[in-house]
Amino acid sequence: MKAEDDMKPLVAKSWESDYLATPPPYERHRQVLFSPKIQGVSSASIGTVTIPPTGKSDLHMHEQTDEFWIVTRGHGKVIVGGGEADIEPGSIAYGPAKSAHQIINTGKETLHAYWILVPPGPEEAILKVMGRL
Repeated sequence: MKAEDDMKPLVAKSWESDYLATPPPYERHRQVLFSPKIQGVSSASIGTVTIPPTGKSDLHMHEQTDEFWIVTRGHGKVIVGGGEADIEPGSIAYGPAKSAHQIINTGKETLHAYWILVPPGPEEAILKVMGRL
């Protein structure tokens, strides 16, 4: 039997995970579901963000990490660099490393998205504030 045959799937359930609540003006909830610091996954980190109507993330960038967002509920826009695009359920958006980016909820319901950071690293700041590191 090969070593990979002994491997078990890693499963994270967002409804069982703690979240970090950020107050206005950048009100949102963020979760870290997968991270090298939690499960030892080395290639990426994955989490969720929920943004209430009229809410937004802060405009920020990651020096060495690309970020993807997969929108599952709500409507909004993503700003990356100097451009912007509308996002809705089923949309996948990409922000390359060293580009300022922000998500804004333009809809009437909470915007839900999964984020993926490649390579991982920036999620550690969330984990530290949550007391998980």
